[in-house]
Amino acid sequence: MTQHGFFVDLSRCIGCNSCTVSCKQWHDIAPGPAKPMRVYQWETGNFPNIRLSMLPIMCYHCENPVCKEACPNNAIYKEEKYGAVLVDYDKCRGTRKCWEACPYGTPQYHSDDPDDKMLKCDMCIDRLEEGLKPICVLSCSMRALEFGPMDELIRKYGNLNRLEAGPEYAPCRLACPAEINAEGYIKLISEGKVKEAIEVLREATPFAGVLGRVCTHPCEADCQRGQVDQAVSIRLLKRHMADDELKRGRTKATPVEKTKRDPVAIVGSGPGGLSCAYDLVRKGYPVTIFEAAAEGGGMLRYGIPEYRLPKDILDNEIRYIEELGVEIKGKTRVANSDDIFKQGYKAIFLAIGAWVSQKLGVEGEDASGVIYALDFLQKVNCGTGVELGKKVVVIGGGSVAIDAARAALRLGASEVQLICLESRDLTCRDRMLAQDLEIEEAEEEGVMIRDCLGISRILTGEDQVISLEMINCLSVLNDRGRFAPQFSDGPGPVIEADTVIIAIGQKPDTSAFPELERVPSGIVKVDALTLETNIKGVFAGGDMVTGQADVIRAVAAGKQAAVSIDRYLNGVDLRQERNLVRKGVAERPWIKSSRPSVLPVEDRKGFTEVVEGLDEKTASEQARRCFHCGSTIPSVIFKPVDRQVPVLPWDSVRALELWQRRQPHEGEALPDIFAYITDVTEVPQEIVGRNKLVLKAKNSEELLYYTTDNE
Repeated sequence: MTQHGFFVDLSRCIGCNSCTVSCKQWHDIAPGPAKPMRVYQWETGNFPNIRLSMLPIMCYHCENPVCKEACPNNAIYKEEKYGAVLVDYDKCRGTRKCWEACPYGTPQYHSDDPDDKMLKCDMCIDRLEEGLKPICVLSCSMRALEFGPMDELIRKYGNLNRLEAGPEYAPCRLACPAEINAEGYIKLISEGKVKEAIEVLREATPFAGVLGRVCTHPCEADCQRGQVDQAVSIRLLKRHMADDELKRGRTKATPVEKTKRDPVAIVGSGPGGLSCAYDLVRKGYPVTIFEAAAEGGGMLRYGIPEYRLPKDILDNEIRYIEELGVEIKGKTRVANSDDIFKQGYKAIFLAIGAWVSQKLGVEGEDASGVIYALDFLQKVNCGTGVELGKKVVVIGGGSVAIDAARAALRLGASEVQLICLESRDLTCRDRMLAQDLEIEEAEEEGVMIRDCLGISRILTGEDQVISLEMINCLSVLNDRGRFAPQFSDGPGPVIEADTVIIAIGQKPDTSAFPELERVPSGIVKVDALTLETNIKGVFAGGDMVTGQADVIRAVAAGKQAAVSIDRYLNGVDLRQERNLVRKGVAERPWIKSSRPSVLPVEDRKGFTEVVEGLDEKTASEQARRCFHCGSTIPSVIFKPVDRQVPVLPWDSVRALELWQRRQPHEGEALPDIFAYITDVTEVPQEIVGRNKLVLKAKNSEELLYYTTDNE
């Protein structure tokens, strides 16, 4: 069988419904709500800046059709020549189990009568046998639809949303460095089985609450749902599972029986070290973590403020790992690997992170009032006193810089400015490295972002910071995408400050474990696949190997090391049938997740958590938006709407003024529609009509509403 399917160019569809009408006419379908081919339309944004979106939906003839499995009467089958999913109408009894199973709402019905038989796209298989295209493709004058063998469509248009997807490996899972099975737990959440869902997540990681708050969620960038409207809120669904369990009361984990004799040592209890320990203890190994600080968590505890990651959430998930049998020895600094091996450990994983702050290297950096972001955040998170001036300047454009700026405001600074080389324009090549939501929240709270500026020198008076002399930054990355900032010749502005917080990155401590081979930048040299160092039995991962990265990549490194250590201790080839940790595909800036609910600015006092979780109803609705593309593997490739860059910027106020003064052909003035332009422009008019994509209508009337065609 050669699987055939569709290419859908969402940037070309104008919602004319010619495909819908031609399909019904060709198949002699009577007027009514049933539409084997239909076009959904919905509007987003605020008036007058409204975006109209369209989505043509036929049957996507999945390689693994869930409708076929759901049908109790075996009325649905997979045709062998083209891969079409067809219906034996003699067997169909109208149970609608197929409709409940299909994430696209493909099965259609002439009415709401429960005995009405199902109707669906048959790929125009009679036309295919005559060498013709499906009628919907032929009828589209905008050339928004194409049809053919899937391998040919992929070669012609690119992989786009399929991304090597296969059974249990949806694009979201492939994009996740830790390969967490998001589709699996999302399906259970949609069925109301939240308790079972978190156990699916724990097959990969114990960090539902942590990742549900601070993960950079690359999974959502590759979410197929995001190709057509907004990605499923995968990160928030992780958090929902954790919050739900805490609310119910978590059952103490059952210790894992120690079935292996070889003890393993892990140095560092950050996300990488804890993840490695988690995987190894579940394999039956005795695991001990050596941690220099008083408590476990690493950067999760000492680098991320509580308004983003509450300590009770972190403590709960570390406690779960300990309950399984992992021993964490706090206040235990280790200097070299020999000391560990002498204690009888047979393998070591080093995950000590990158705790040395990068320096600017400018005049005045040693003055009083200059502090480094990691030192500052550690003190904040430990509750020790931090003295700040009234005018604080934070230097840096990443998440650590944003955290430092927001923490400074919470500690009483009257003015906080964030200065960075990068651009505040989050759509440009040189954009800030912090996540969009972090930046928006910081600005809402009062952080002033001064972008495209570099530091020339720090001006002092009596060895105390008084101001910063800036220089304008023209670009940050070179043509090869590498960090190579270019500056203008003239002087930049001078910014007053009495406290400067430097947050331009971190690097590993090169004095720790001097026996390890390192690259010139100071990071540890390891085998990219196995994480082996130059010392036998010693593996390393996380920030000490990659430099400053994110939590999910540290988790992935810990899991990668656990596989290598297990193989090493069992005398198995470390490389056989293994692949490098996936990094997903190139970032797609047009794919956005739904913005989570946050506390009003006036309520963001102290270090209370800002982002709110999902309630049960919202979580269920989000979960039901999932296309389940790893289990169904739909035979379709979406091309999302192209980002349009206008030649002239759109001025909605000017457009409204011109429209207000419009004249009829006779030259007589028409009456004003509104008294003042500001009545429209200053108060956003929320869309209350078809403001979302609803694929599974509850009844015929709602289906007609969302597909805009009442014939």
